[in-house]
Amino acid sequence: MTSSPKPSRKLLAVASALSVVAGSMTMIPASFAANGNSSLPAASSAQNSNDECRHFSVSATQYQGLPGQYQLAYAPATSTLFTSFSSGRPPILTGGLGSWNVSSAPSLASVYQFPTVDFTPRGATEPSGKQIASPYGVGYDEATGYVWVTQTRNSTVSVVDPSTKKVIWTSAEGEVDHPREVRIDSATGKAFVSGSGGISVFDTTQHTLVKKIEFTNAKGEPDTAMNMHVDSADGKVYVPTLSAGTLKVINGKTLEVEKTIELHKDSADIALNASDVTIDKSLKEIYVSSQGDRKTGANSGVTVYDLETGAYKKSIPFGKQALAITSDEARDLLYVTDYGTGNVGVIDARTGTVVSEVSTGATSGANDVLVTPDGSAYALARSTEDASPIETNYTIDPATGEYRTSSTEPKGKDNADSPITPGVMVKLNTTIKTTAKSASQASSEELVKTYTDGAKLYTTKDWTKGETLKLRGEGFKTQDGKGSVVAVKLNKGKISAKEEPKLNGKEGNSAGVWAYIQADENGNFTAELPYPTTANSSLKDDLNTGDQISVALLSGSMVENDTPRGGEALKATVTEQKAADTTCATVETSKVAAAPSGVTTQYPAGTPLTIAKNDEPTPTPSDSAKPEPTTPAPSDSAKPEPSTPAPSDSATSNEVVHEYKDGAKVYFPKTWEGEKLTFRGEGFKTKDGKGSVIAVKLNKGTISAKEEPKLEGAEANSSGVWAYIKADENGNFTATIDRPTVANSNLKEELKTGDKVAIYLLSGSLTENDNARGGMAVEYTFTTENQPKKDEAKDAPVNPSAPEPSAPAESKDQAKDQSKAPADSLKPSAQEKGNSASKTSASSSQNTSSTNGSNSSKSSKSSLANTGASGVLIASGLGALALVAGAGILVARRRKA
Repeated sequence: MTSSPKPSRKLLAVASALSVVAGSMTMIPASFAANGNSSLPAASSAQNSNDECRHFSVSATQYQGLPGQYQLAYAPATSTLFTSFSSGRPPILTGGLGSWNVSSAPSLASVYQFPTVDFTPRGATEPSGKQIASPYGVGYDEATGYVWVTQTRNSTVSVVDPSTKKVIWTSAEGEVDHPREVRIDSATGKAFVSGSGGISVFDTTQHTLVKKIEFTNAKGEPDTAMNMHVDSADGKVYVPTLSAGTLKVINGKTLEVEKTIELHKDSADIALNASDVTIDKSLKEIYVSSQGDRKTGANSGVTVYDLETGAYKKSIPFGKQALAITSDEARDLLYVTDYGTGNVGVIDARTGTVVSEVSTGATSGANDVLVTPDGSAYALARSTEDASPIETNYTIDPATGEYRTSSTEPKGKDNADSPITPGVMVKLNTTIKTTAKSASQASSEELVKTYTDGAKLYTTKDWTKGETLKLRGEGFKTQDGKGSVVAVKLNKGKISAKEEPKLNGKEGNSAGVWAYIQADENGNFTAELPYPTTANSSLKDDLNTGDQISVALLSGSMVENDTPRGGEALKATVTEQKAADTTCATVETSKVAAAPSGVTTQYPAGTPLTIAKNDEPTPTPSDSAKPEPTTPAPSDSAKPEPSTPAPSDSATSNEVVHEYKDGAKVYFPKTWEGEKLTFRGEGFKTKDGKGSVIAVKLNKGTISAKEEPKLEGAEANSSGVWAYIKADENGNFTATIDRPTVANSNLKEELKTGDKVAIYLLSGSLTENDNARGGMAVEYTFTTENQPKKDEAKDAPVNPSAPEPSAPAESKDQAKDQSKAPADSLKPSAQEKGNSASKTSASSSQNTSSTNGSNSSKSSKSSLANTGASGVLIASGLGALALVAGAGILVARRRKA
C-alpha cells in the first residue's frame, strides 16, 4: 500500500531529496528527482552507488494487533497510525478502526465501532441477521483530519470525523462496487477509490462523485482496479489492473488515463495478478508487486519500470504471493509483503536486491506495509499460531446487531463459537551504513570559506558532471546557539530549480534558491547538492567541462536570531565523471524474525460512531476537525508570519498594514496608482537598536531589475532584489519604488489586467544582529487602461530634493486624488507629462489589513518627520533618485562608459 501523500523523508519539502548526516538536513526540490535524465539522478539516488557501497541491518519488533487487520494509514501531525480490521468471512461480526499512537512504542489509543447493517447470505433474498459495516481500506486526509474507509462487503465508502466520533458521509448505492482501497490527494481535494470496474473519484469537501474511470480487460469485461499510488506533486495516479495485466497512469487533474503500461511476466503462461504499486522519483522507477500463481509462487515479486517511458527494466522475485508494496524514497528502499508466507521483504531499490526477509511470526496473511516519515516501517499480518484469544467489545450479536463483550464469535462449522485472536503488527527498522568505493571526491575536500563568525565550509572545487556536490559545514549557529538555516544559491540564483524548494513545507522568501540546509544543534551539517541540468533547472543548455558555478551560502533571514552570512563560498569547476574504482560485494539476504515486544496490548472499550443526521450539514473542514498534535508545538522562530495581521492604529483609511513578529509594521496604499509606489515602515530595528537593512523583492525575485541594485556600492548576496532600504535610527522609513515595466525589468510584456505583483520585505542577512523578517507583505492585482510610454519611463529625470509626501487623505476622493499623483510630491513638474500618459492601478490583497484612524495616522507621520534623518531612494529598475523622510533605499547605478 502507498499512502497519499506518501510519508517519505525524501519528500520533506516538496518531495525533496533529503540527506541526513550528523543531524543536518538538506531540502531539495522534487524536479531534481522527477525530471533529471538517466545520467543525472538526484541527490540520494543511484548516482551514489558510483562511489559507495551500502550495508544493511534490519531489526523487527512484533506487537499484538487487532483481529482481521487489513490496511494502514498515517496521520503525521499526531503520529497516529490507523488500522482497519474485519475478522473472517461474512457476516462480519468483529471489526472496526484502530487508532494507534506510534510516537514511541505503538499503543492502541482508540477503537471506533461502526454501525451495523442487514446481512443477506449469498443466494438468499432476505436478511438472516446483522453484520458490521466494517472497514477494509483506509486513507487519511491531512487537509481535514478525516479518515476515509472502504466498506468492501457493503460496497460503500464512508468518511469518519474522529474528533466528533461521527460517520459524516456514506456513498450512495452504485457509486462504488466492492471497493478495495481509498487514497486521498489533499492537494486537489479528491479521493480515489479502487474496486471492481475501475476507479471512483470523489470530492473530499462536497463528498460527491466526480467521475468513474472504467477499467476493462482484453475481453471488454469490467476489470478490478487494485491498490494505488497517488503522486500529488506531479498530479498522477498509478494503479494496476488485476486481469488485464496493465498499469494505468491517470492524470490527477483531468482524470483521464494518459498512459497504459503492459506489465511484464517472467512466466508468460502464468497469471500475474498485479496488486500494488509505488514509485521512486530519484531513481525514476515504478515498482509493481504481483501475487503471481498462488500455488506455485511463479511471477510473485516486483517488476520495475522506467518512470518516464514505462519501459520494463527488471524483475525482483520475492515470496509466494507478493501483495502490498511501499517505498522509503529517502533511502531508496522498498518494503513488500508476502501474503503467502506472512513475511516482509526489504529491497535495496538501487540494486534490486532483497537484502532482508522478515518473519512477522504469522505463517501467512501479511497484508499491508507503510513507511512513516522517521523511516520506520509498519506491517500487518494475521494471527500467530500460538495466539491467545482476546476479550473485547468489538463484536456484535448477529441476531440483534448490538455490540457485546466476547472472546468468541459464531464462525465455525454450523456457527460454532470460534476464538477471536489478534493479528500482529510489526515495526521494522533498517539501518544503512556506507563504505566508499572511490575516494575521488572525499580525498580532495578542502576548506573553501571561513565566515566572519568562524563558521567553516568544506567541499571540493570540482563538480563532477551528473554527481552531487558534497558540502560539509562546521559552526553554522544562530546567535542564540541553535543550528542555522542556510539557503544555497547557484550563480546568485540565476541557476534556479524548475520546482522551487520549500522550507519546512512553506515557500521561502526568495526565488532562485537551489536548496535549504538545516544545521544540527552543534552548527554542523553534511549535504549533497544535485548537479544542475536542463531537466531540473532553468539552464537552457547543459553545462560544459570547465564551466564554473558560483555557490553561495546565505543565512540570517530564515530563522530568528540567525547569524548573517553571505557572499560567494566557492567557484566550482565542472569536470568529467570518473569511473568507479571498485565494485561492491554481493549482498546476501538476511533472515530476520520479529522479536516479541514483551508488551501486552491494552484493548480500550470501543468508541461507537454515530451517523450524522440527514438534515445535519457536513462540517466544514477546519482546524477543529483535525486531531490535536501529540508532538510539541513549533517554536515561534519556526512559525510563518501571520497571514492576516491585526489592523494597526496608525493605518489610515487608504492604507493596509503588514506586521512582523518583532512588531515592525509596513504600511502600503490600498491601490498602486501610476508609475511609483510609496510606502512606509515603523519599528524596523536590529537587535541592538539600529536601523535594519531591508531587501525588496517582487514576486519573490522572479521580477528582477535590468540593472541589478547594489548594497552600499557592493554586490549583495542574492539576485532578484528590486531595491534596498535602510531604516533610520528609530527603525522608520518612507520609500518609493518603480512599477516594473519591460523597460526597467526582465518582464517580456507589460503588466496587464489581472496580473499580480507581490512585495516581499526581507531582512536579517544584510547587516549584523538584524531581525529575521520575510514573507509576502502585500500583493497588488493590476488593472491597466493604457501602458506607459517606454521612452518617458526610461528617461525619468533625477530629483534629489523632493519634499516629503503630504499627509494621507481622509476621504475616498482625497485618497484617489493623492494616490493617482504621488509623483507630484516627489518629482518636479517636468515629470508630470510623462506620468499622465499611463493610467495603471492595482488593488492590494492578502497578508494585509486596514483600519480607520486619522488621528493616529497624524502622530505616526509626525514621528517620521521628527527623526531628522534623510536618505536616498533609488527605484532599482531605472536608477531615479528621490529624497524621503526617515530612510533611504540604497542602490548604486553603474555609469555608462
